[in-house]
Amino acid sequence: MSNDTKVAKKKSTNVSTNTLSDLESFAGQGTENIGARDVKLPIIKVLSTTTPNLDEIEEQYGAKPGDILNEVTGSFWNGKKGMLVAPCHYVNTFIEWADRGSSESTGAPIQIHRDAAIMQQTNRADDGKDRLENGHYVEDTANHFVYILDDEYNAVETALITMKSTQKKKSRVWNTMMMSKKLKGSKGFFVPPTWATVYRLTTVKETNSKGQWYGWSITFDRFLDKPTDEVTLQSTMAFSDSSKKLDLMSKVDYSEGEPKAPNNTQPPKTDGEMDGHNIPF
Repeated sequence: MSNDTKVAKKKSTNVSTNTLSDLESFAGQGTENIGARDVKLPIIKVLSTTTPNLDEIEEQYGAKPGDILNEVTGSFWNGKKGMLVAPCHYVNTFIEWADRGSSESTGAPIQIHRDAAIMQQTNRADDGKDRLENGHYVEDTANHFVYILDDEYNAVETALITMKSTQKKKSRVWNTMMMSKKLKGSKGFFVPPTWATVYRLTTVKETNSKGQWYGWSITFDRFLDKPTDEVTLQSTMAFSDSSKKLDLMSKVDYSEGEPKAPNNTQPPKTDGEMDGHNIPF
């Protein structure tokens, strides 16, 4: 057989155990000067038919409406299967926006308020938004800082999940679930830290007279209480600790600004839970 017809043996791309051990001894080198101000924490997005550049996203990632996307890392999850997350920190903010297309709109919030008292300065406008005297509107927003886990419960990446408008009620339910979960210890039952719990987040189609969209569905998965969870717990605990010490809200990626509601309409008020803003993702 001639040389040009011989099938070349495929070279192995595996890293040897010795090499991996050597690399591990230099873990983190090259990132010494990268701090919290040098990175941005992405918002996890649920894709819908109104997602900007949906065609490009579908082509690039193979994702479709109802799927869950991290545009910063390129990770995406099938909406029906969902994703596993360990909730590490929670912050309720009141985000001030200028109307899309106005001279003041930059795609980013005008200001992120931390005090709920700002809502006392707003009035409900005809469009259903809570507006300040300056014309800006304020959204009551639940911010869940999470560590995303793979199917083997390994810590994969950190992210932020925001819930507002129709999804704010689901955030309240999630928070209630976190506070109600208990483990039995040597002194009786106790509420474990949220970073030691795992939830599966999937998406479901929601509809009303104005249109349809995909919202969150949240179920408890399990506690991170097995001996094999030790490394994951170290990661989730560290992220929880850093979330409290650092101003992570300033690292959030608001590059696309506010999402749009189905058919450019506002959902109707229901049981006082909808705030009249566009469908949240």
